[in-house]
Amino acid sequence: MTGPSIVLDVDDPWLTRLRSPANGRALHAHRPGLLSDGDRLWPCLDGIPYLRTGRDALREAAVSAILDDDPVSALVLLLSDRRDESIPPARPDAVRTAVLTAGSAHRAMELLDYGGMTPYLLHRWCLPTYLSGLVLLETHAPAGAALCEIGCGAGHFLRSWSGDGEGGGTTGADLVFSMLWLARRYVCPRARLVCFDAEGPFPLAADCAQVVLSHDSFHYFRDKPHVLTQMRRLCEAGTLLVGHTHNAQRPNHSPGMPLTAAEYVRLLGPGTVYDDGALTAAALTGRPPLPADPAALCGADALAFACGAGGAPHPPSTLVLPAEGAELTVNPLLSEDGPRWPSAKFEDEYVRQWPYLRNLRRPEGDTAAVAMDASPHVRRLARERVLLDLPRHWL
Repeated sequence: MTGPSIVLDVDDPWLTRLRSPANGRALHAHRPGLLSDGDRLWPCLDGIPYLRTGRDALREAAVSAILDDDPVSALVLLLSDRRDESIPPARPDAVRTAVLTAGSAHRAMELLDYGGMTPYLLHRWCLPTYLSGLVLLETHAPAGAALCEIGCGAGHFLRSWSGDGEGGGTTGADLVFSMLWLARRYVCPRARLVCFDAEGPFPLAADCAQVVLSHDSFHYFRDKPHVLTQMRRLCEAGTLLVGHTHNAQRPNHSPGMPLTAAEYVRLLGPGTVYDDGALTAAALTGRPPLPADPAALCGADALAFACGAGGAPHPPSTLVLPAEGAELTVNPLLSEDGPRWPSAKFEDEYVRQWPYLRNLRRPEGDTAAVAMDASPHVRRLARERVLLDLPRHWL
C-alpha cells in the first residue's frame, strides 16, 4: 500500500547533491522512497532523506518496509525515532494514527507524544526567542537570499523567510525526523528538508546557501567547532547567524552545553554580537536592534552573532510583521478573560520576563477574520502577537 499521500519520489535533483554521511559518496535514486550511496540504502519519505547515523537497525527496518511496498510502516518507524534515549518511546499505534488521520499540527504533536515540547512548538510564533530570530534574520540576511537552517525544528523560520509561506528556496536540517515531517505537512511544504546529526558529517553541499542560521540550538551541540566549521562551509561567501545561544554564566531553562560569552566571541570571531533580549525588544518596539559590547555580555541570558556579509541595523518590519493581506488569527493563548498558559514551566520560561506576553488581551470587536493591512491598530496587534499569521491546519 502507498498510504495517504506519502511522497515516494526521489528524482528531485537537489537530492543528488547530498552526500552519504557514511562513505561520503553522492546519493542517487535507487527506487521510489529510497536513496543509495553504493553501499547502503537510505529512506526518503515525503521528500525528507533520513541520513542519521548510529541508527542502522532503524534505517534497515524502514528500508525493508519500503522494499515491501509498505511506506506507512516505514514512516511510522522514522517518526518514532527520538533525539536520544532520554525521551520516552513513542506509541506506534498513535504514530500510525498521526500518519493516517491527524487533521492538524496540534493533534499530530499529541499523537507523537511530544509532551512539554508541544506548547513550545505550537506557540513559538509569539515567543520572545522567535521574535529575536526574526530580527536577526531581517537585519543581517540579504532579502531573498537562500537560507539554510541547522536545527530547524518544525520549520517556523523557513516559513517566515520564504515570503510565500510555502518554504520554497529554503533548506532545513534537524536530528529528529518527525520535526521535519511536521514542517513538510503543516508549515513549509516546499522547503528542502534533510534529517542528519550535525555532530557528524554534513551531507549538504558546499556553498548551498547564502545565509546559514542556527537559532535556539547551537548551545545543544557538543562539538561546536565542528558544527561551526560545517556551517561556514555551507555559506563560504555569505552570512552566518547564530541566535539565542545560551550563556554559561547565566541560569537558563534547558541550558544544553553552553559556552561563556567570551568563549563564544573567541569561537565565532569577528562580527556583530547582540544580547538576544535586545533583538526581541527591537521586534516589539520597531526600533533598530542595538549591538552589544562583547566585553559586557556576561550578564546576558542568551547571545546572538552575525558574521560575514549583512546589512546595518534598521527598524524591523518585513519579517516581524505578516505580509500585507495575510489572514490573521487571535493568539490561541487568549481566552475571554486573558491569557491561559499551557504550564507553569511555560509561564516561567517565556512569560515572566516579557510584559507583552503578560499583558496579552483579546482585541475588541469581531476578530474572526482580520487581514493584515497598514493600519496602526492592526500593525500593533500583530507586532505584539495578539494577532498571528498561523499556517493552515495548525490548531
